[in-house]
Amino acid sequence: MNKENNNLIFGRNPVKEALRSNRVLKVFIVNNFNDKEINLLLQEKKPYIKVVSNAELDSKTNGVHQGIMAEIKPYEYLDLDEIIRRSRKVEVPIVVILDGINDTHNLGAILRSCDVFNVTGVIIPKHNQVPLNATVAKSSAGAINFVPVSQVSSLNQTIQKLKDNGFWVVSTDGSAKIDYTQIKYDFPVALVIGSEGKGVSSLIIKNSDYVVKIPQYGHVNSLNASVAAGILLSRIRS
Repeated sequence: MNKENNNLIFGRNPVKEALRSNRVLKVFIVNNFNDKEINLLLQEKKPYIKVVSNAELDSKTNGVHQGIMAEIKPYEYLDLDEIIRRSRKVEVPIVVILDGINDTHNLGAILRSCDVFNVTGVIIPKHNQVPLNATVAKSSAGAINFVPVSQVSSLNQTIQKLKDNGFWVVSTDGSAKIDYTQIKYDFPVALVIGSEGKGVSSLIIKNSDYVVKIPQYGHVNSLNASVAAGILLSRIRS
């Protein structure tokens, strides 16, 4: 076991969801592990199981492992064309485009919201963006196994392709003149979420059909990207 292995996940919920989605190759478990639901899944899925000490798990993880860790198959990305194809089966499809999210916990939390609000797919750039990995998996509480993610070379080319397939691009920017609640989201939505530091790039803003803001009334002038994503997806789905 290697602490730097990006295919290692730990904690009961992430391992449970990985078992359900048939992603688990090996399980490392303490001798007195007593989660009945996971034990039943282990009997059903039959991965390789190694019993280890609690101290050994402590040394191989950087968080609360709850007595279990698993080695999983590498995460695979879905082709953009497949996300578009799946979107055609949904009455009002939503795809989420992430422009430079570099915090693994933010990405995981965004995937959780995307699962809750039935997002067809998430699109991320190949560069200047955290990829799918085990830390994202834990932060997503298992949502990473259910939300398709496409990795693309150019977000601007991707946006044009989405437009050609009927999507309207909605970007977020604190200086926007339109409140996010002023739009009736009755069209295929491509929602762009930017990084907390730089926001959405100026070229993407220029190529957007709508640029909206979330009104803020406190002292901090920006929302966490994952919080903003959850607020906007809740409105779009309402």
